[in-house]
Amino acid sequence: MILAVVNISIFIVIFLWIIISKTNIFDWFCSIIITSAKRYRCQNRPKRLFLIRHGESQGNINSKIYSTIPDHAIGLTEKGREQARHCGEELKKIIGNDGTIICYVSPFHRSKETCELICQAFPPEKILKVREDPRIREQEWGNFQNLATREITVQEREKIGRFFYRFKEGESGADVYDRVGSFMDSLFREMDNSLMPDNNIFIISHGLFMRLFLMRFYRWPVEKFHTLENFDNCGYCILERSDEDGGFILKTELKTYPEYKPISIKYSKDTFNQQSFAEEVHPSIHTVNIGHNEKKNE
Repeated sequence: MILAVVNISIFIVIFLWIIISKTNIFDWFCSIIITSAKRYRCQNRPKRLFLIRHGESQGNINSKIYSTIPDHAIGLTEKGREQARHCGEELKKIIGNDGTIICYVSPFHRSKETCELICQAFPPEKILKVREDPRIREQEWGNFQNLATREITVQEREKIGRFFYRFKEGESGADVYDRVGSFMDSLFREMDNSLMPDNNIFIISHGLFMRLFLMRFYRWPVEKFHTLENFDNCGYCILERSDEDGGFILKTELKTYPEYKPISIKYSKDTFNQQSFAEEVHPSIHTVNIGHNEKKNE
């Protein structure tokens, strides 16, 4: 008797599966499952992303040092070390006592020093991981800088633009942008698989990388990137998760060159956060009315 009931049940299930699979109901049901799973992952992403520039380095106060010491080996000044300690205390106040931290750090000495000093502000058990990632290093200017031609190089870069100008034996801003994209792909995979909603991610890197990260993250055009001023030493930028859709809202007002007004937080939210979840579910080429938004900022 029991065997007969089981056989009938299996037959009914198979019959219903065949019927459903031949209709749009099956596609609709699968779509609900996929959408719900992605929404759950997005809403359990880290609470905040912090982009942090290294403290004052020896190269920031004496540019001649680049002609004798490799860029990656240049360390912090005493002022830079103090900036890093102070930055750590500020970040601790923002995060509070309950949040955990994962750090991604550039392999350059000044960035690793900054990371170490920032982490001193937090209990060791709150720091889940510190990972060095070469993709978030400084733009390559070449092995050593030639002091005789340095000023000409800087003038050429200003004419061509920081994004497109390529240093001899070095990189262009576009090359760094490609590294940003690769790093961001890895970052999102890890965020979506970890499911730690109280976690905070520190990305301790360099000024150009930070601006290109924001450009890539919010899909800004090159023209908007060129309006951004560099971050101060140990300056940081906060991207905070929206509990509505798991997107990240830019919480820091960015400094721009005098002829431009600051990029509004609303612009960043409209162009990324509100469509971020839908974009993941239904990928498409993202476009935005740049002219309209730029006019509102003028």
